[in-house]
Amino acid sequence: MHDNEKNNRSPFMAPPEIDQYIRNGMDQAKELRKKQTRQRWIRISSGLVACSFVLVFIFSIRLSPAIAAYVSTIPGMERIVEFLHDDKGLRLAAENNLVQNIDASGSLEGVTFTIDQALADEKRMLLFYTLKNNGNDKEVALDRIELFDQSGKEWEYGVSWSRMGTEDATTQNRLDIIINEATEIPDALTAKVTLEIDNIKQVTPVMIDFTIDKSKYKTLQTKEYPVMKEVTVDGQRFTIEQIAVFPTQSEVSIRFDPANKKHVFDFDKLRLVDEKGQTFAFWGNGVPVRDNGENGKVYHLESIYFVEPEKLYLKANGIRALDKDQLQIVIDAQTGTLTKVPNDRMKLTALRQVDDVVGMDFSLKVPPQDYHSHIFLGNNFTDDLGNEYEYVQGTSSSASSDESIQNYSILYKRKTNKGMPTHYSFTLSNFPERLQGTFSVEIK
Repeated sequence: MHDNEKNNRSPFMAPPEIDQYIRNGMDQAKELRKKQTRQRWIRISSGLVACSFVLVFIFSIRLSPAIAAYVSTIPGMERIVEFLHDDKGLRLAAENNLVQNIDASGSLEGVTFTIDQALADEKRMLLFYTLKNNGNDKEVALDRIELFDQSGKEWEYGVSWSRMGTEDATTQNRLDIIINEATEIPDALTAKVTLEIDNIKQVTPVMIDFTIDKSKYKTLQTKEYPVMKEVTVDGQRFTIEQIAVFPTQSEVSIRFDPANKKHVFDFDKLRLVDEKGQTFAFWGNGVPVRDNGENGKVYHLESIYFVEPEKLYLKANGIRALDKDQLQIVIDAQTGTLTKVPNDRMKLTALRQVDDVVGMDFSLKVPPQDYHSHIFLGNNFTDDLGNEYEYVQGTSSSASSDESIQNYSILYKRKTNKGMPTHYSFTLSNFPERLQGTFSVEIK
């Protein structure tokens, strides 16, 4: 269906086969969600609250003399440095000998999966792998990876990777693993790798045992920059508490004044800037922010561990925020209309209710700086009867004729049966409204 046809439809105009359509969509969504990433990390106890996934494209970069010399001594290092083009901090970590050789592999149906190298510290671990198609014309891809400790218990972590099926004889990529705050990398790991061959998920996994040499990073102490500077923007106060720097990432701790009338969602291009104007921002793949107790958040940026700047500033281009009494979205289940919404930027274009399945479409008008930056609206979905819901799938796209309009579709499955509700509701996780002003704070 074309976008203009969809937008002209009534929320309750649905084809006769809608029930089976939604059921099929749910089955496909569950498989798609498994294929794209392991999303367990949204739920683990460390408070990881947001994520984004990007494809990792490879291109040639100019190496510094130090990196070039290091690359020449270790097999595969040139490829690793190319994989790290999107993260200046990780490139410096590679230059400073944090990469270790793994070379552990397993095979299935003529396909070999090899964990080649690792780069790790206590916060983050990257695994560089090779997927080798041994002499057949089948398309192969990594469908899923699970990591277990020596006792066979699945380790708590979050992982993302780009998923690209290919018929090439050999493909190489990386896994980006975020480590749960309450755990550390086990002494020995078993990777349970599920492959997809010719778009068919294989029942039998590939099991690969490997170890991580923790001595590579255990002696590297955390660098801390105490700040404790209060910032006020558009009447809203927050405190930059500290910057903690690890070899793989920098962590910016910010605490928001509970008396603020607005809830801050996010910062536009939050970054550290040194005296040379070099910037260190979020690397674009993984978890950008996690909760830090009540009213606090920790933002993940590229590492400055091996930079040692003379001057350091924390800056942002803008601050997304909304009045605290406008965060709740309420949908009338009988009329298919929004009864509570921040403003007319957001509209409900369709509501589908079939048995225990609820699907909804929204359109969102965004300012120019958000044309290519889609947001996560929120998933704490409930209703007036207190039913519990499972998030199944969310998609977003831009209108073909108007970049200022973004379309969002969200699908939920009701897990309890307390009756048919009259209202649905959820709390916004983001919204394209901003405070007036921005900030720059001297850290060092």
